[in-house]
Amino acid sequence: MVDPLVVLRCGVMEELMFRQVHLDFHTSGEIPGVGQDFDADAFVGLLREARVNSVTCFAKCHHGFSYYPTNVGVPHPHLQRDLLGEQVEACHRAGIRVPAYITVVWDEYAAATHQEYLQIDRQGREVGRGPLDVYGWRWLCMNTAYVDYVAAQTEEVLRRYDVDGIFFDIVKQTAPGCVCDACRKRLHDRGLDLTDDGTLQAQSLEIAREFMHRMTSLVHHIRPGASVFYNSRLRLDADGQRGVRHELPYYTHVEIESLPSGAWGYNHYPLFARHFQTLNKDLMGMTARFHKGWADFGGLKNRAALEYECFAMLASGAKCSIGDQMHPRGRLERAAYDRIGDVYRSVEAKEPWCRGVRSVAEIGVLLASGQPAVDPRAAQDSDEGALRILLESGYTFHFLDAEADLSEYPLLLLPDCIRVGPFLAQKLRDYLAQGGRLVLTGESGLDTGRSAFPLRELGLNSLGESPWNTPYLRVEGAGPLARDVEPLDHVLYERGWAVQPVAEAEWLARVVVPYFNRDHVHFMSHAQTPPSISPEAPLPPDAPAAAVRHGNTVYLAFPFCRAYRRHGNRVYKTLVRNAIDLLLPDRMVTASLPSSGQVTVLRQAEASDRLVVHLLYYPAERRTPQIDVIEDVVPLQEVSLTLRPGFRPSRMYEAPTESPLPFNWDGHAARLTLPRLQGHAMVVVEP
Repeated sequence: MVDPLVVLRCGVMEELMFRQVHLDFHTSGEIPGVGQDFDADAFVGLLREARVNSVTCFAKCHHGFSYYPTNVGVPHPHLQRDLLGEQVEACHRAGIRVPAYITVVWDEYAAATHQEYLQIDRQGREVGRGPLDVYGWRWLCMNTAYVDYVAAQTEEVLRRYDVDGIFFDIVKQTAPGCVCDACRKRLHDRGLDLTDDGTLQAQSLEIAREFMHRMTSLVHHIRPGASVFYNSRLRLDADGQRGVRHELPYYTHVEIESLPSGAWGYNHYPLFARHFQTLNKDLMGMTARFHKGWADFGGLKNRAALEYECFAMLASGAKCSIGDQMHPRGRLERAAYDRIGDVYRSVEAKEPWCRGVRSVAEIGVLLASGQPAVDPRAAQDSDEGALRILLESGYTFHFLDAEADLSEYPLLLLPDCIRVGPFLAQKLRDYLAQGGRLVLTGESGLDTGRSAFPLRELGLNSLGESPWNTPYLRVEGAGPLARDVEPLDHVLYERGWAVQPVAEAEWLARVVVPYFNRDHVHFMSHAQTPPSISPEAPLPPDAPAAAVRHGNTVYLAFPFCRAYRRHGNRVYKTLVRNAIDLLLPDRMVTASLPSSGQVTVLRQAEASDRLVVHLLYYPAERRTPQIDVIEDVVPLQEVSLTLRPGFRPSRMYEAPTESPLPFNWDGHAARLTLPRLQGHAMVVVEP
């Protein structure tokens, strides 16, 4: 097995360009005149007008065709020129960087001519597009001789053209694993069980990492300074060994492909960015100019949406990439590049305050995705719910796997289903002993068998899963969780956990039980059964605990993160926010933004550790059943900002205009007012 921890002798790559285009060219062999209208000067001229300084061009596409005179692969049957070579030469003359695109697992020509390369699933079926399917691609296995073919194509491109990097697309095996002849033989030769999902998953991971090791070694043997990225592999996983952390030696940087109006949605990029910010790789976000997803010919994204997506990348410390697909005849669409240029001119002006930055966060969120014995959909909802709660409440935060360093975060949030085995238990004990603070929701904090709370610091005894399907929560009086919580018995749509706090614990909220669980015999009205006591009646002394504080920990007995993602009940967000503020009363940054606003803080080390605070306000609206639309930029007037930067500021100003911002300093916090927020603003804090 290839050691996934091996550190390859990579060449030193310069910091990524800020204004990139990822240019697809997946072109059917049935289309004539491919590349016939390509004009190198017009191509580069339009890129320069749009302020593009890096463009990923296509060497080989999903149809399996190459776009240069290849001796290894299959040239497109209707291409009569060296399209890749002309693009590389013209772009380099104009000072534009050119990585080359090579597809891996999706190659229709190879799939049609080499049946032995195809991935096979557990049911014995070919993976991917069926014989009569209209959409999709057939999948090729990275454990076959097909990989030699990809390696030969890669070497040919690198030796023939002065490309600046390789973008390998679709690098993945089917889940839980491929069982083609080659994969079955590999398992058999090792005496491993073909029927075990865990064994198949482990082999898939091994196969993918062997492929990446081979390709990165090949690329950097020929071109030491070239960039290398493997698309379709970015994933969130609480287990650092199983996740991307131990694959990063094969990457020179990370590109987060995220087309919000396509299948990704507007939760995807901020969630992934707040994890990959922590892994010490240059970061790039990738959206597209299309209204919907890839190859949405004739679809053009609203300017406000493209602004937001690119400025959100800058706010997360990432560079920008906008996807496009060139017309088969070889022409770019001017309207698309007018739109890209509108946004990239603003990006260019903001770049000096975005170089060499590192995200700063006060809250670390342990990833729910990848937790053992947790339904993946439920775990994803917990992660996305935590994301929405923290974004909408204006916190600075990162998502962490189990191997992350916890010490830099004053507070940790454990959303809904974080199992605490021996390794994590000791890590959390050490964290609490050093003054750390924990907020836990739902089943978080339980051991891997869901039988007990191994951390005595929580002050909890487990009584098992709550017997009530849909109970209620009451915060009595003016306790620490009561801020902005209406005096109501609030419905709890997701089942919680029953606990018995220790004597010295502080009860913050209690459960109000319904008359009965609704079923086919016991039911009332149209929905959940009402509370068994009237709203004004005092709770009985044996009412179960719903929220408990013990020392530097607050435990909420219901999965409020998942529930907020699924049901959108504002009180769930408010309760989590109040629990955090109880333990973390003085935030690093507080802004008077609506709940659709966002705030991030970046530290720019190369500029004397100055802070750059990004404020975003681009409200999205669901105008179709599947697409969130951003069309309007709604200006905000006089946004107040409180900052605790950890140093005395010498000056504050708004970038890129460098307009000064008067502020008051009380020895700990600076207070100022931003006169106007037009979508995106950067407040620079100089020490």
